[in-house]
Amino acid sequence: MDGGDVLEIGPGRGDLLLDLAEAMPATRFVAIEIGKKRYFKLIPRIEKRALNNIQLICGDARIVLTNHFSQGAFSKIYVLFPDPWPKSRHALNRLLNAEFIELLSRFLTIGGDLYMATDVDWYAEWAMTNAESLPLLENMGNPFVDASDMFSYVPTFFEQKWRAEGRSIYYLWFRRVKLASPSSTDPL
Repeated sequence: MDGGDVLEIGPGRGDLLLDLAEAMPATRFVAIEIGKKRYFKLIPRIEKRALNNIQLICGDARIVLTNHFSQGAFSKIYVLFPDPWPKSRHALNRLLNAEFIELLSRFLTIGGDLYMATDVDWYAEWAMTNAESLPLLENMGNPFVDASDMFSYVPTFFEQKWRAEGRSIYYLWFRRVKLASPSSTDPL
């Protein structure tokens, strides 16, 4: 690990979060979960494994990040299997829009990695297009990557279930780069 905290947006059951936190006790893991039921179910799972390196926050990541963390705070950010909100009338709820991905990129260290995954092909393409439109991010895939390319990746419960159903999984890996222009407003 190259140092710095690790963030997971929407840890769900906490499969990846718990395994990474257990494997790297010297690293601080921040998990932001918007669902109160999921948040309260995660607490005993964290306590049962006596993981003191996890900061679990219940709230909207867009608000939590801007109010409680500094830009460049994280070396890795994971956003795995967010709800794609498939109906057009719900499109405004889709998490991986360009605005949110740009926000995440600002909270990555230079050289930090943003990992995203979905089992929905059109959502993967949409998220990739949104991320590729941002000058702070470089796509490390061609256009997607294999799970083994993702840092210490552990498949989630639902990912394993979806694979067993024959669904394809799309992994995206973007790296935070420094803007080349010296007149840039990029603070990092």
